[in-house]
Amino acid sequence: MFELVRHAIITLIDWIFRRRSPALQVMRIGLSCLAIALGVTWALDISIPLGGGEITFNVNAGEGTPGLVVSGVALLGGLLILVGLIWEIVRYNAEQQQLSRKKVIVIEARGLRDGVGLALADAVPTNVEGRRDAVIVDLRQGVVDGHIVSPQAAVDKLVSLPVDLERRELGTDRSDLLRVYGGLAPVPFTFLTGVLIDDETSTIVFDWDRHLQRWRLLDAPDDQKRFVVDGMDKIVAGADEVALLVSVSYQVDAIGVGKKLDGIAQISLSLDGALPDSHWSEDKQRALGQQFLETTIQISNMGIRRIHLFLAAQNSVVFRFGCLYDKRNLPELIVYQYQREENPPYPWGVLMPVGGRPRPEVV
Repeated sequence: MFELVRHAIITLIDWIFRRRSPALQVMRIGLSCLAIALGVTWALDISIPLGGGEITFNVNAGEGTPGLVVSGVALLGGLLILVGLIWEIVRYNAEQQQLSRKKVIVIEARGLRDGVGLALADAVPTNVEGRRDAVIVDLRQGVVDGHIVSPQAAVDKLVSLPVDLERRELGTDRSDLLRVYGGLAPVPFTFLTGVLIDDETSTIVFDWDRHLQRWRLLDAPDDQKRFVVDGMDKIVAGADEVALLVSVSYQVDAIGVGKKLDGIAQISLSLDGALPDSHWSEDKQRALGQQFLETTIQISNMGIRRIHLFLAAQNSVVFRFGCLYDKRNLPELIVYQYQREENPPYPWGVLMPVGGRPRPEVV
C-alpha cells in the first residue's frame, strides 16, 4: 500500500513539473511556498564563534512575527495551488473539447500486393492531435502481384474518393482538419489520387520503408540533388504532344517510350543520383515538385496540348506531383503504367481529369 501511494505521489509530481502550462506554473510556485513554510517551522539556532565569545541568532517560526510570516507564506502557497488546480482543470477541459473537434483523415492506398502490413493509421505519431478516421482505398481486386488486370475497375474506385472525403470532413472546420496519406499502388493510380485529393488541405505524407518494413515520415536531410532537365529544345513549334520522362527511383525506359510514341519529342527530368531510397527528405521532394511544376508550365507556354508522362518514382513523390499538377491551366495529361515484359513496356495509361476533362479514362 505504501509503495502504491509513493508511486502515485511521484507520478503526480512528475506530471506537475514536466508539463508546461501557466496553470501548472502557478501550482509549482504554490508548492515552493509550502515547502519553504514547512522548512522553517522548526526553531533555527545559529552560533558564530568569535575571539571574545560568540554571536547567537535564534529564530522560532512558531511565535511572533516570524510565525505570522510563515503562516502567510503557507496560506499563499495553498491558495496558489488551489487556483492553479482549478485553472488547470478548466484548461484541460477546454483542450479536450478542442481535440474532440480535430480530425485526422488517414488515407491509405493499397494496390500492389495482398501482403498484410502495418496499417497507416497505426503509424501516425501520437503528437498528431485529433480523432483518426481511416480511409482504405483498396485497389487490389484489379491487381495481381503488381500487374493490373482491370485498370478501369481501379479507376472507378478512385473516382469516388473525393465524395467520400467530403462526406467525412463535412462540418469540420478547415483549421481542425488534417490529412495523412500513404500508399503502395501503381504509378497512374497514385498520381490520380494526388490529382483528386489536390493540395488545398494540409497533408502529411508517409512512404513505405521496404528495409524497415514500416511506414516512415519524410524525415531525412536534404542532399541538395535535383533534376537535370534535358530536351526542352527538341520541342518543335506547333507540336501538340510531348513525352515527359521523370526519373527519380529508376531511369525511365526511353527506348520503350520511343516505341510507344514514335516521333514525339522527349523531355527528361533525371535526378542526380536516382535510387529507390533517394526520396526521404521533405525539403528535397518540395524542390523536385517545384521543378516538375515549372517544367510542365514551360511546356504549356509552348502551346503543347497533351503531355505523356512516364514516371519512375516512389509513391510519395508520385502522389506529390499529382497534387501539384494544375487541373485548370495545364495541358491534358496521360500517366503511363510500366510493365517490363510488355512490348512496348507501357501498355496503358490513365488520362487524368485535368485540362477541362471531368473524369479520368483508361487509354
